[in-house]
Amino acid sequence: MLKELSVGLVAYSMSAVAAAQPPQQWEPGFSGEVSILAGFTHKHSQFNTDNKSTSTLDQSGGSQGKYLMAPMGLVRYTFADQDRQLFFGSSRSDLALGNFYIEAGYRQSFQQNGTMSFSIIPGVISTKTWADPFITGEDREETRQKRQAVRFQYKNIMGSDFSIELAAGKTKVDEEKSGQRNYTDAQQELLKREGNIFLAKGSHRYKLSRNLFLRSALIYMKDKADGDAMASNAYGIEGGIVSMQADSTLALTLSYKQARFDETNPVFGEKQKDHRYSAFLAYSYDEPFSLKDWDFIALTGYNYTHSNIDFYEEKSLLLMAGLSYKF
Repeated sequence: MLKELSVGLVAYSMSAVAAAQPPQQWEPGFSGEVSILAGFTHKHSQFNTDNKSTSTLDQSGGSQGKYLMAPMGLVRYTFADQDRQLFFGSSRSDLALGNFYIEAGYRQSFQQNGTMSFSIIPGVISTKTWADPFITGEDREETRQKRQAVRFQYKNIMGSDFSIELAAGKTKVDEEKSGQRNYTDAQQELLKREGNIFLAKGSHRYKLSRNLFLRSALIYMKDKADGDAMASNAYGIEGGIVSMQADSTLALTLSYKQARFDETNPVFGEKQKDHRYSAFLAYSYDEPFSLKDWDFIALTGYNYTHSNIDFYEEKSLLLMAGLSYKF
């Protein structure tokens, strides 16, 4: 899903590719894929836990680069009628814009009338963040944050080129100590990050030619955090172009979102307002070196958050490549 359901940098932005593909007949029994991706990420953020201390809250965080490896997998079971399917794992078609999560669910095909799916994201994968991000001049304490959600998708509604996605969930922080060092109890209440999250996304696919597709989407996201200064409403647009050849696929996806926060942040004395930009270029090649059932995958992605509060400015670059085996 989108940034509200993601805090990691591991990504594989092929959702536009999946959206451009026509419905396919499912084969009964077990199927799936296993992928190994390796690459490099460079991030500039106050929430980069490699930068344990900061000298001031009036600027964005330092930058850090690291190499990473990302194993992924997805298992599906299709019933004998070929219209119903169970799935579990990390689907490459949903690991977009930095998302990395485990999902379990049920999918129902209505043949030419589209496909519905219901799933749970249990939040078994957590990410690092700061217990209190607003401490200066000394090491900040690390904690873990995770998000749990339920999701509904209806692709190719009634056989059309329109699709919809709805999701609702919760954000949980193991040790929420925001503002405890330097701010009053009332101010600390405004800074609480835990709470409910909601997402609504409508998308459309347009076929330019036999091998070329355009995809557009409108997005609404609500972060109903317990702290009003952390709660926000975000609106976004997304556009992509996908080229699908006999043995390869190339996809470019661009997105923009604007987030407005509900109340004044007591640390900075103003309401936060973010502009979030992202660009992803993904490439896949079937059966490299004549390796049957294998795909080569390459991805480059860039995210930039421009905020009226310098502390929340972020930039990240991701370069990854690897192999995926389908069974």
